[in-house]
Amino acid sequence: MRAAVMAAVLPVLLWPAVVGAQDTTTVRTESFPRPPYSGATYYIYERAGRTICTKLSVCNKFNECELTYRQGVYRDDEDAATGTPYGTTPAVPISSASLAKHVCLTRFGLTGR
Repeated sequence: MRAAVMAAVLPVLLWPAVVGAQDTTTVRTESFPRPPYSGATYYIYERAGRTICTKLSVCNKFNECELTYRQGVYRDDEDAATGTPYGTTPAVPISSASLAKHVCLTRFGLTGR
């Protein structure tokens, strides 16, 4: 009897967490070397397991950077040829209040839930 009650109640209790996790927007990074003395960092925005936006920041040794924003998955040919990134960070959730501060999301109208 107890198992039957738990089987019925547990999914109802966990449902908000599951729905919230699917709606959460996260950002993670991948870094690639760029010769000479430069680097490329991809800021990968994801929601519900899909990449929704990619920000590419290519900086030279003087810390002068060029930014590129693309909707969906993007990898420059030079970095694709490199293969595996030399540095990554784990996905971090972005709070609802902070979504509008991310240019990649606002540029493509992806701040809404």
